[in-house]
Amino acid sequence: MTLATSGHARTLILGVINITPDSFSDGGKYLDPQAALTQIDQLLKDGADGIDLGAESTRPGSMPVDQEEEWRRLAPVLEQWKSSPRKALLSIDTCKPEIMRRCLDYPVDVINDVSGWADRRTLEAIAAKGCTYLSMHRHGHSVDMQVQPLDGQLALEQVSAFYEAAYRSLREAGFSEERIWLDPGIGFGKTDRANLGLLRQALQSVAQYHIVLGISRKSFLGRLLDIPEPSDRDSASKMLELSFLWAGVRAIRTHDVKRLSKIRDLL
Repeated sequence: MTLATSGHARTLILGVINITPDSFSDGGKYLDPQAALTQIDQLLKDGADGIDLGAESTRPGSMPVDQEEEWRRLAPVLEQWKSSPRKALLSIDTCKPEIMRRCLDYPVDVINDVSGWADRRTLEAIAAKGCTYLSMHRHGHSVDMQVQPLDGQLALEQVSAFYEAAYRSLREAGFSEERIWLDPGIGFGKTDRANLGLLRQALQSVAQYHIVLGISRKSFLGRLLDIPEPSDRDSASKMLELSFLWAGVRAIRTHDVKRLSKIRDLL
């Protein structure tokens, strides 16, 4: 299903699936392709408009994997999706241009680039395919992004400049305005104070850009609210996600789809 025909004017809900052994919340649970597909079907049943699928952990301190290992994890799920009757958006969470280009042979709707944006050749190929590009700000790399995280006003200024540069680069590569989504990268190399400021900034930016947010179960919520276990942060996540719905962000990435879908249906 393409974004152009999905029929959604309201905020989209993207259910998060990590086919990794080491993601912070669900690492190891969906590494088996059948387990991943079962969870995908459950999230769609719970009300997700689409699935955000990642095969490389981006948690702070995680080590990168090579592109062949990332593809080995992704390919079986993509093959099953390609031959299935599922009518939902599919987003691929990656930072590797080669993975992005390989995904173009499958019914992928969104490329979720967790490192900003790719080289011009890759961007042009993705744009020509009619996909949406989700460009996320990340300070540093997963392995070291929390060593010297951005704080306060500097984080706001850098993310604001990132929005402008990403939007310009993607337009030049051939993406239409509605197919450019931007994410401030909450938790990706930022202090807790910066994360809070960036959330406020993001909700103000919806008038100018298609903003996507993902705060589900993130560690800054655990620190601020003294909730050490990621799966126990769903209720706190929902309160913030409600504000995203009110603000009209383009999409919300979340682990707990069912309760967010129920809230959205009441608005």
